[in-house]
Order: sequence, then C-alpha cells, then structure tokens
Amino acid sequence: MQNEPEAADILAVVAEVLAQEIVPQLSGSAQHHARVAANLLTIVERELLLAGENDRVELQHLAEIVGDECPDDLRRARRAVSTSLRTGFADEPRRFAEVWGSLVDAVRNDLAIAKPGYDDWEAD
Repeated sequence: MQNEPEAADILAVVAEVLAQEIVPQLSGSAQHHARVAANLLTIVERELLLAGENDRVELQHLAEIVGDECPDDLRRARRAVSTSLRTGFADEPRRFAEVWGSLVDAVRNDLAIAKPGYDDWEAD
C-alpha cells in the first residue's frame, strides 16, 4: 500500500518547483505572477500545518477574556471580544494588559502563517 502525500507536502513541492525552476525562466509580469503563486502556495501550506493549533490557542485565549459566554466558534468568539472591547471591557489597566497580550499572540500566530519572520515582534 502506498501512503498518500499530505496536502501541505504537495503544496510545498509545487511552490518549490515554481520558485526554483519556473520563476527564473520567466520575465516581466509572468515572472511576477509565478512568484506570487509560489508565495500563495507556501501560505496555504503553512495554514494547513499551523492554523488548527493557532485557532485552538486563540479560542482558548478569547474564552479567558470573555468568560463562560464565549462561543465555541472562533469567528463568533472574535466578534464577542470585539463587542466587549467596544463597550469598555479592557479599559481597566490590568485587564487591558491581559487582553493586549492575547491579541498580540493571535496576530503573531497569524503572521507566522502569512509572513514568517514578522511574527517575532515584541509588543511595547
């Protein structure tokens, strides 16, 4: 029996072929489009590898912020936190620090997928 390759592995190979073999043979807008396609494939690869754990951690942090009323769905949880922030939930300095740290972690995890190397920013 032959094991099927994982989707992330397939994307990595296609991105590498595009970036290493196809892009150098092109010029102008065709080269640019091929480079963009290779970059998008690597983003999707990282999304497949990292997003599940990142989303789980973010949802856990959001639940710590919102409490028992936090939805189980990440998008709805983000909306709940957004609503809480607009109503002054994090105006108290201690709570602000907690919320700020959770939000910075979420952005850092998103950057690890979309733009690795930019995810090491340390919040002021």
